[in-house]
Amino acid sequence: MERGYFILLLSLIVISNVTAGSVGISPAYATEHFEANLEKTFTFRTFNSEKTEGIKIELEGDLSKYANLSTDYIQGTGIFTVTLKLPEKINKPGTHTLYVKVSESKNDSSSKIGGIAAIRAPIRILVPYPGKYTESTFKINNINEGEDSRYELDIQNLGTDDVTVDTLVEIFKVNENGKKVLTKKLDDMPLKSKNALKIVEDLDTNNFESGIYFAKATVSYGKIEILNTTFRIGEFTVDIIDYDYLFEKNKINKFNIEIENKWNTKIESIYADVTITDDGKVVSTFKTISIDTNPWEIKNMTGFFDTGKLESKRYLANINLFYGDSNTHKLAAIYVQDPPKERNYLQYALIGVAILSLIMIIGFAILIIKIKKLRGEVKQNGKKK
Repeated sequence: MERGYFILLLSLIVISNVTAGSVGISPAYATEHFEANLEKTFTFRTFNSEKTEGIKIELEGDLSKYANLSTDYIQGTGIFTVTLKLPEKINKPGTHTLYVKVSESKNDSSSKIGGIAAIRAPIRILVPYPGKYTESTFKINNINEGEDSRYELDIQNLGTDDVTVDTLVEIFKVNENGKKVLTKKLDDMPLKSKNALKIVEDLDTNNFESGIYFAKATVSYGKIEILNTTFRIGEFTVDIIDYDYLFEKNKINKFNIEIENKWNTKIESIYADVTITDDGKVVSTFKTISIDTNPWEIKNMTGFFDTGKLESKRYLANINLFYGDSNTHKLAAIYVQDPPKERNYLQYALIGVAILSLIMIIGFAILIIKIKKLRGEVKQNGKKK
C-alpha cells in the first residue's frame, strides 16, 4: 500500500512539474481557446534546487507581445503570474504559443547572463478554423492473451461550426493479408465548437491470438479524418532470437544469448541451461545468471563456455530457457576454432628490409649504368669535334 502511494505521488510530481537541471516550473503547460479580447491570468510556481541562486523569467513566442509578467526574477522558489490580453482577432487559425521561460541566473535581477539550465512552459491558444475542422488522437493499449483491449479516442472541435461525429473502429491482423477481425460502430455524437470529446471503451479481443494488430479509426463529421495505430497481444513466452556460434579453442568464451519477452508484463528470473554435445555425447554444460525482462523487452544474457578439452569442429548446443513454469528450447550448431596464429612481425620486418635493400641495389646499378653511358656519349662527341 505504501509502495502504491509512493508511485502515485511520484507520478503526480512528474506530470505537474517540468525541470531542466536545477530549475523547474509548474504547471508544465496551459491551453485556452481563442476569444476576442480575452484577458486571463495564469499562475506559475518556479523553483531552483539551489535556494541561494536566482531564477530569470522571460516570455517568448508569437503571443509574447500580448503578455506581461508580474516579476522577471525570483530567488530560490516562488509564485509569479502571466497576464495575457488577446487582440480582437488573430488571422491565422491553428495553435499559437506563448512560452514562459525560466532559467538559472545570478543573485540579482539586473544580471543579463542566463544560466545553463532553462525550461519553457507553453501557453497554447487555439484559434478556430473557419467552418468544420477537428483534430483527433487514437491509441490502443497492449494486452495479453485472454484480455480485452481498451482504446482511447480524443476529438477536438477546432472549427467555428458545431459538428456531429460519426466514428468507426476497425481492427486488422498484421501478416495475415490484412484480415479484418473486428468492427465497432459508435453512435453519432454532437460536438460543439471549441469543445472536446474523449471516448474510452473496451474492445472484445479476449479470443484474439497473440501477435501484432493494426487499428483504424474513421472519424466523419462532414469531412473524414482517418487515424491509425498498432497494438500487440502478448503470450507468456520468452523467445531466443540470437546467440553466439563461433568460439575459440583452449579458452573460456562468453556465450551470449539474445532473448525477447513476448508478454505484456514483466517476466522475472529467466535463466538459460546450455548443453553442448558431439554426436549425442555431452561434452560441456553451463548455466547463465538469471535476469528480469520488462514487457516486450529484448535483452542479452551471458554464460561462459570452456573449450579447453574440445577439438576444433562443429558441435550442437541445446539452449533451454526457464521462466516461471515455462521454458523455451532451441537447438543450434556452434563451431570451435583454432586461435588465430600469432604473426611473426620480426620476420615480416626482415623481409621488408631485404626487399627494400634489393630495390635500392637495383636502382643504384641502373644509375651507374646510366652515368657510364652518359660519359661514353660525352667522349664520343668530343672526338667528333
